Amino acid sequence: MKTGGRAGVLAWLVAAGVLPVSAATAASVFSIHGVDAVMEALGAAGGRASDAIEIVAAEIVENGAMVSVEVISRLPGTRQIALLVDQNPTTLAAVFALPEGTLPRLQTRIKMAQTSHVIAVVEADGGFALARREIKIVQGGCG
Repeated sequence: MKTGGRAGVLAWLVAAGVLPVSAATAASVFSIHGVDAVMEALGAAGGRASDAIEIVAAEIVENGAMVSVEVISRLPGTRQIALLVDQNPTTLAAVFALPEGTLPRLQTRIKMAQTSHVIAVVEADGGFALARREIKIVQGGCG
């Protein structure tokens, strides 16, 4: 019932022009587990590692319930940034659509179940690119 309600609201928001179609599609990706499967669903399979993407976060975090992560993209035409956490029950942690002219830099907090790689997947003019950073959790996070 909850899932059907969410899908209905998302469909209404897309039809009303409030959400772009890609944002509505991304909502279903949150239920997919595994980095490769999420990358495929986002259309980012085969994305290449790039030094033009920087993930700024502490190497060791005491509380996985609030992990501060900043992503900076130096790729021209950055349109979307997604954050994946490979060891989380929900692999896709966040997706941000960046309107044209927006500085491709964001800061957010995510929840991490355990020590894991955080992967920033950036969609830009040249396709998809990514960066990885391991963050060690020394105390319980999700759970």
